[in-house]
Amino acid sequence: MLSIKNVHIQYETLTAIDHLSLEIEPARITGLVGLNGAGKSSLLEACSGILTDFTGSIKFGEIDVKKERRKLKSHLGYAPEDSELMPYLTGRELLQMIGLIRSCPNMEEEISFLTEMLDLNPKQDELIINYSHGMRQKLSIAVALINRPELMILDEALNGLDALALKKLRSYLQQMKENGHTIILSSHILPFIRQWCDTLIVLHQGKVIKTITAPELDRLEKEKGRNFEALFFEWIGQ
Repeated sequence: MLSIKNVHIQYETLTAIDHLSLEIEPARITGLVGLNGAGKSSLLEACSGILTDFTGSIKFGEIDVKKERRKLKSHLGYAPEDSELMPYLTGRELLQMIGLIRSCPNMEEEISFLTEMLDLNPKQDELIINYSHGMRQKLSIAVALINRPELMILDEALNGLDALALKKLRSYLQQMKENGHTIILSSHILPFIRQWCDTLIVLHQGKVIKTITAPELDRLEKEKGRNFEALFFEWIGQ
């Protein structure tokens, strides 16, 4: 479980996250949605140990995310919207390097599986600097998935993926969920997050204003005669 307690993130005069408390369950795909500037990336960077200048506490199981960042890394896979990849390595070289750092057993088999799933094979031996945006996103996700992390965070990372890669990735994340992993997806694309996630969390101006499961949302849509998009804008007052 990822436990977030009274977390506050402040950038000078801007409040990104406003004393937020939340528990994210394992064995579920949890979607975090909100407008640009709602605080999604700030929260997920704090949960990933990237951002440490916050008050409150975040724990993954017994791991204190702020105090035990090195320990967290062995359990974490994180892919942001725009990854800083090593441009003068090939895709395969980067995956091998990350696999070695994470002491991944059967590393070559794991790399072959991920490159096949994400259709990276045609480009895996080319320099990353020559990759398209979509190929960089696929590689970033492959890097995050190496060694099948217990906590997987995809922060707007699926933008630019083609339909086949999305289909295969969704199936793989479902398998991870069934094996008890904790998976968080952040997106402002409402139909996508609605389709993929078991629980949806609506973030607005640094606060959680709605947490709802997919079955609860199904019932609410039927009761109100409105889809998720319409309900979302109602919840955030738009």
